[in-house]
Amino acid sequence: MGEEKKLASHVRLEKYLEDYPFSDSSRIRKKDGKAYLPAVYCHNGHNLMVRAVTFDGLPAIHVRGLVGGEGGPAEDFYLSPIVNDPRKEGPDLPAGTRLQLICPICEEPLRSLIPCTCRVGAYRRALYLSPSPDELGTVGLCEIFGCPQSFVSDDGELVFEVVAEK
Repeated sequence: MGEEKKLASHVRLEKYLEDYPFSDSSRIRKKDGKAYLPAVYCHNGHNLMVRAVTFDGLPAIHVRGLVGGEGGPAEDFYLSPIVNDPRKEGPDLPAGTRLQLICPICEEPLRSLIPCTCRVGAYRRALYLSPSPDELGTVGLCEIFGCPQSFVSDDGELVFEVVAEK
């Protein structure tokens, strides 16, 4: 627990594109002043939103993680779709545990995007804002449990980035 607090103690949300057109048809929306993701997909177009688990009335993002990496036990995680909301449901693992993030439907590993700065060898994995794997609308999610760093881009532009400072 102490290490998880350490990972998340200096987190800030960077907002880009102040004129982003939040609307009922945009891939990033606003509700009650909070930005959220209404739909998220794996690279094969599987919808990862589930209504069985919600955060502030919004469907959760369902991903599966192989604890310790490839070949490890599979655990389901339900993430808040609200940008910069660290809430999640799933097992409580030690901070710093590596997960191989996979789609819970096709069970294929999520694609690597960019390295994460939380530790050597860590990567941010891709979730998509549309059913076709269009890297112009992407969520980059770190594969290390407890790392809060992520980003959301749309139409090739960085919209939000959660940054942890050491």
